Amino acid sequence: MAAMLKGLCVASLLALGGCADASIVINHVDNFSGYRGESGGGQIYVCTLTPFNNVYADAGRSEQIARYKVGQRCERGQGEGSLFCRTKEAVCTTTTLDGSAGEGSAQLVVYEDARQRGASLIIDRDIPDLSNYGFADRISSFSVPRGWTVRFYEGRNYSGGYYTRHGGAQEATDFNDRVQSIRILSR
Repeated sequence: MAAMLKGLCVASLLALGGCADASIVINHVDNFSGYRGESGGGQIYVCTLTPFNNVYADAGRSEQIARYKVGQRCERGQGEGSLFCRTKEAVCTTTTLDGSAGEGSAQLVVYEDARQRGASLIIDRDIPDLSNYGFADRISSFSVPRGWTVRFYEGRNYSGGYYTRHGGAQEATDFNDRVQSIRILSR
């Protein structure tokens, strides 16, 4: 149950959190059972908190779960017990999930495990801080669309050492579990 919620909880969060240009989907993949978190659809609740200029978003199968999770995410950024992270202040909406997210368009996919396995994050724009999606220091393999050039950075906000890669499915051999931000240099 927890694995299923984890996979379904963060689908399209920023798009529903007031950032119209966002297109990120986190998928849970269980390579043993074949479960793919992005399939199956169903109604989910997406809640956001916006202290100052920050946007925190999370989702769940119930509004109570979504509110709790966005409160926890906000506290990781604002500090435990922050007055700005009250779950009753979260703005919540409902949406449905379908398996068509991202079909037909080229997107970078990063994976938690080697050989393009495990939990994945689908990306079609620059990401200055992968920790907002629970993917900082977790990338072990990736698939870059043909014709794209992508730069993986060891630090947040495109800082620190970096690794530039071109199209194809690849392993993060030199930078396994060391990426904190990603920039798409060309498409």
